[in-house]
Amino acid sequence: MARTLQDQLLNMGLANKGQAKKAKDTKRKQTKMRKSGLKAEDPDIDVQSDVERQRQEKLERDRALNQQREEEKARKAGIGAAVQLIQQHATQVPSEGAMAYNFVHDRVIKTLHLDRALHAQLCRGQLAIVTLEPGYGLMADDVAARVEEYLPHRVIRIKPEAKPDEDDPYADYQIPDDLMW
Repeated sequence: MARTLQDQLLNMGLANKGQAKKAKDTKRKQTKMRKSGLKAEDPDIDVQSDVERQRQEKLERDRALNQQREEEKARKAGIGAAVQLIQQHATQVPSEGAMAYNFVHDRVIKTLHLDRALHAQLCRGQLAIVTLEPGYGLMADDVAARVEEYLPHRVIRIKPEAKPDEDDPYADYQIPDDLMW
């Protein structure tokens, strides 16, 4: 019953003939290298370095994937907070108002009918226009800035009117607020 370890492993099914042949070839090459005086390469070192390299690559991929998941989770949380801000702070625009305010949204000119106070605040940049499900609403500019971080397509901010230059000869002639073109 003096069978080799290789035969025993083959009979138990723990190894196959390809693995046995590869091990036999490796052992023969190492023996031949030793006899010729050349330094034999240790295949275990190569295998260990390959395993370590693969482990490091897997760790890097896992870190990158975790970071991507965390960023996606933070982005979704920001979007949820922005939607909640819109729901809490946006006021519906009245359907009838004394003054019409024209603005551009998605390359289409839209009109809001506002009272004088809302119109003045919107022109000064104190209010911003937000898109709601049934239409448009108004929101304070500072709250709209927080919403715009995550949902820029939902906020239409109006730039405040520019101050006239000091050297402008027509600075004394202001355009009336109620002038409509």
